[in-house]
Formats: sequence, C-alpha cells, structure tokens
Amino acid sequence: MKEKRKYWQGVRGTCILAVVLIHSLGGFDYSTGYNMEFVILRQIINFAVATFVFMAGYFVNTDAMSDKEFSYKHWIICRGGRLCIPFIIWSLLYSGLELLKTVHSGGEIHWRGFVCRFIVGKSATPFYYIVVLVQLTVITPWLVKIVKRNGIISRILWLVTPFYLVCLYIWNYIVGTSPRLYETLFPAWFGFYYLGIQVHCEKKVNSNGYVVAGTLLLSCIEAIGLRAAGFDIGFYISQITVGSFLYSVAMIGWLLKKSENNHGDYNLLTKIGDCSYGIFYIHMAVLMIVSRFIKCENWYAYWILRFVLTAAISYIMVYIGQIVLKKHKNCYDILDLYKRYWKRRIYR
Repeated sequence: MKEKRKYWQGVRGTCILAVVLIHSLGGFDYSTGYNMEFVILRQIINFAVATFVFMAGYFVNTDAMSDKEFSYKHWIICRGGRLCIPFIIWSLLYSGLELLKTVHSGGEIHWRGFVCRFIVGKSATPFYYIVVLVQLTVITPWLVKIVKRNGIISRILWLVTPFYLVCLYIWNYIVGTSPRLYETLFPAWFGFYYLGIQVHCEKKVNSNGYVVAGTLLLSCIEAIGLRAAGFDIGFYISQITVGSFLYSVAMIGWLLKKSENNHGDYNLLTKIGDCSYGIFYIHMAVLMIVSRFIKCENWYAYWILRFVLTAAISYIMVYIGQIVLKKHKNCYDILDLYKRYWKRRIYR
C-alpha cells in the first residue's frame, strides 16, 4: 500500500505540473500567431484536473463509510475543514492582493463582486476545484452506499456528466460562450469522482498507450473543429469537452494499469506530489510575480520560461515551508493531532 501511494503521489506531481503549465500559457497575445500550437498543447495537458478529481474519489475510505459507527456530521467537519480552512485563508490573501491593485490603480471597489468571487472560488483561477470537492464531499457517503448496492441507481448516475456536457454544448451553440461558473458545478466533474469510488470498490478500468494516443488525437480534432465552427476559445480549449473527457478517462485507465506493476520509486515527481496541495495554492501568486519580468514575443520561450520559473519557485517555497513546519515540532504535532482526532471521530 505504501508503494501504491508513492506511485499516486508521483501522478499528483505530474498533474500539478500540468496545472501550472495550463496557467503559464495564459496572458500571451495569440492574435500574433501560435494559436494552433496552443490548442494542441492544451489538449495534451487537459487530463490534469480530471485525474485529480478521480484520485479524490479513489482514495475515499469506502469501507469505513459502510461501518455502522460512521458519523456523517464528523465526516463533513473533518473533510470539509481540511478543504475549507486553507481555501478561506488563501482566498483572503488573493482577494487582499486584488483589493490593493484596485486601490493602487484608483479603481472603484465593488464589494459584492469580491464577496461573490470569494464564495464561488474565483479569488484565484484554480480555486473552483476546491468548491467542486466540497460539493462532492457532501454527497460522498450516499455515493458509496449506492456503489456498494450496485443497483439501477448506480448505473443511472453514470449519465450525470454526459447529460451536463450535452447541456453545455447546446448552451455554447446558442449563446456563443460558456455559462458562468460552468466548471464550478459538481456535475461537470462528477463522472471522474464517481469512477474513482467505483474503482476503489473493485471496478476494473484499463487502457493502453494506443487508446491514450487515439483519444488525444480525437480531442485535438474536436478542438480544431469547434474552433473552425466559430465556438468561443474558452470552450474549445477547455478541459470540459467530450474529447478531453475521453482522453482523461483513457489516461486514468492507463495510469491504473501501470500502477499494478509499479513499485512507487521515490523520485522528483513524488516529491513534487508531496507538495502538490501547497503548489496548487501558491503558484498563481508566483506566476503573477514571474510574469512582471518575462516579456517575450516568442511563444515557446514565453511559456517555457513562465512554466519552469513558476513551478520551480513554487515547489521550493512549499518544500522549505514543510521543513520549517517539521522543525517547529509543536506546530506540526498540533496539525497531526487535529487530523488524528477527527479521523477517530468520523467513525464513532
């Protein structure tokens, strides 16, 4: 089990690097060229968030939730607290930076807008992911029960995300842009979380390199086709499309197959995976600072420099932060005691 977790920490490391790269690609004037290269690169790295959501479901302790002593209240407090406390702290920090920028530029402060963005995870670009996980956390115990019963409802639930995708395509076709907060609503990612729980409960999902390559090609063709049809760029490069989702499922199947024979060597990707939660929160602030110093008209140099510097600085900062916490043993023990306490309370 220890080797298995090392392997999946390596996967987390790969995924967080892909997330950093996705955000490093922003801010470039694509009207000057490189649009097609950008579209294709985005399709290659679009598996990241879906894989993170899958892992969140995959590592749910389904056996404990089937126990008679399981406490839904304490599950919400424990899991919700672990998600919401860092989210609130970092959202306040990013909101504070945004307020300072607004005041410095002489702009008008719209407090209602700030509060709304805070609540829905828009204080920083990737924070919607935490809002999605909170929604999925609320329904997790019921999902586990449904999966274990393996009845008709467990089959119907596979339709949630496909139905959401159909609605999203229709909306984009009629309106011309994606609806607001479309990536923040849990049905968009439900299928991957549900797949994680299913796999944890012994459902087999396998694929190989040919399937991954085939679905990636399909994802690229779809993105280019949607672009040619006049769809909004925010939609056709998005992770929430049929092609990207099929590619993500194939990638997850391939990762699961590899995990069967992988002994989980402790390498750089594993170390990055250990720091992935911290990198998730800090990398947008680092990227803002890095972007002030990188002005480049060559797209390749632009995103490589932004990505490498942002990823490296974020990792080093989080890694040093972890070392400092461990050295201040009292702080580290309090955090560890908090986790152990609520872990016990969940199953009372």
